[in-house]
Formats: sequence, C-alpha cells, structure tokens
Amino acid sequence: MDASPETTRHVPEFALVTGAFLSLSFLVAGLVLTGDVVRTLLTSVVLLYPFAAYAVRHSPDPTTVLPPRITSVGAVAVGVVLAGAVLVDTDPARLASEVPYALFLGALVVLPPAAYHVTAGDSDDRLNPLSPTQTVLAATVVAAALLAYGLLVGGVRFAAAAALASFLAGSLYARALGEELAPHTRRRFVAGGALVGVLVVFVGLFRGEALESWVLVGLCLAAAPTFFYALTAPERV
Repeated sequence: MDASPETTRHVPEFALVTGAFLSLSFLVAGLVLTGDVVRTLLTSVVLLYPFAAYAVRHSPDPTTVLPPRITSVGAVAVGVVLAGAVLVDTDPARLASEVPYALFLGALVVLPPAAYHVTAGDSDDRLNPLSPTQTVLAATVVAAALLAYGLLVGGVRFAAAAALASFLAGSLYARALGEELAPHTRRRFVAGGALVGVLVVFVGLFRGEALESWVLVGLCLAAAPTFFYALTAPERV
C-alpha cells in the first residue's frame, strides 16, 4: 500500500530531527566520557550535516525548519568554539603553528551553512555587507595572508587548505549572486594562478628552504583558479 502525501510530507523534517538527536547524543556522551572537545564537537557536526543536507534537498521549503540566518549564526558560533578549543588545548610553544589548523576546522563547520544561506536566503537577509566583487577581493586577501602565515610561521598544510577554501568560498559566493567573468578573463585567471604558483616554487628553490612547503603553496595557488573555473563553467546542453 502506497503512502499518502500526508504521511510522507514530514520525512525531511524527521531526518533533521533524527540527525539532531544523534548529534546531540554523541556530543553529550563524548564530552562526559572523554572530555575531548575538539574531536567530539567536530564528529557531532559531521553526524548532523548529512541529515540537514537531506532535509534541505527534499523539503519543499527548507527555510521553515532551517532559517538561513539562524543556521549561519549558529554555525559561526560552533566554528568559533571549535577553533578556540583547538588553540586552548595546544601547547603554548606550538600555538602559532596551530592557528591554520584551528581556522581550517572552523571553516569546515561554517562554510556549508553559509552556502545554504546564500542559496536559500532572501536577498535582504544577507549577513555579508560587501558586494560580490569586494567579497572576492577580501577572500583573495585572506587566502594570501594564510599562505604567507603558513610559510613564515608554520602549519602550511592547513594554511593552504584554509586559503583554498577561503578563495573558493568568496568566488562561488560572487558567482551565486550573478557576478560572472568573461570566458577569456577566466582563462587568464587560470593561467595567472599557474604562473604565480610556479614562481612561488622557484622562490623556495632560491631560498634553499624546505621545498615541500613551497610546492604545496604553489599547487594551492595554481589549483584555486582552476577549481573556480571548473565549478563555474556553463553547462553544455
């Protein structure tokens, strides 16, 4: 016997409730039994997000159960707590080199709800006061600062990952709001990223330092515009 629409229309909401219950249960149990805030909080988020994604994907109006603004603010709060917990649990001697790791984990928590806010929220409900172009510039500056920090201070792997996430988030945000680059500009962007990446590797060779870090940063600089090009390419009919 087929289920009627009345008996199935609350399935997305039920998935969200199930995910929230599992996530909160693991969070409480993990904090009580282990006291490990970072791993427990991160795992709880990982448990929740697939259920939330299912609810968003299958709900006729996901904003009724997941208001975009509240979701984004809550994710920022959790991301700040997670990043702060990483730094609090770190040996003071290694604190500076752990900053990129803390920022990367915070970004993992914040970016999915932020993407949901951009796609599902109203145009008047934006938390970001910057224009799309300004957002891309700000994301690029943040990415460059993270890469420089990783090379000069430490934690270059997570600094590169956080920089890549920052650039792609800003670029895709601008694309979602209708900011488009001409095809030839996008191709030049990719070529410029590859050129800068190669130059960074040569700088590492010239300085005679550990080449692994410089190669990683160079790959990140080359990959960022390439990923953006691939993710924003128009679909062929």
